[in-house]
Amino acid sequence: MISVLPNAITLSRLLSVPFLAIMLSSNDYLVAFWFFLALGLSDGLDGYIARRYNAITTIGILLDPVADKLLVITCASILTWNGILPLWVGVPLVVRDVAMLSIGLLDSKLKETRVMPNLWGKSHAALAFLAIGIAIAQAANLFDYDVILELIWPAVVVTLAVSTTVYFLEWRRLRIEYDSNSSVAM
Repeated sequence: MISVLPNAITLSRLLSVPFLAIMLSSNDYLVAFWFFLALGLSDGLDGYIARRYNAITTIGILLDPVADKLLVITCASILTWNGILPLWVGVPLVVRDVAMLSIGLLDSKLKETRVMPNLWGKSHAALAFLAIGIAIAQAANLFDYDVILELIWPAVVVTLAVSTTVYFLEWRRLRIEYDSNSSVAM
């Protein structure tokens, strides 16, 4: 039973993204903040349960980053459209995660070989979630976080650039390795 729990949490997070999109699009930022917080906490919870109880599955390895990226893409798109996230933060967040999802789902080599998470990617994800959460909280008039956001936004863009470069280099290495192995086999 415990082995299916992390996947169930991940799947529920994935299926909850449209509801969050409706809340954000309706400018219901207070409910959206608490919903976003619950989704963020569920991301940590499913990973903890999977590692703690050795319940890591192939489907979980695939769905977890998809759910995270769809959450960021959705929130960043709507918050940027609504003028809550500045364009210079929102557009790179959306473009990066759309590109990473596309490459991850379409590249045959990446379907066979998993690119391992790294410190830059995890730092970027944490900062992106934090920045989005604080932006939603500010839009909900929970707090005034202008100073904090002015510090976090550049950090999000820097970690985005570095983590994207690191992932691209790893992806490129895997492609070269895959292509050279394919030509040797022929």
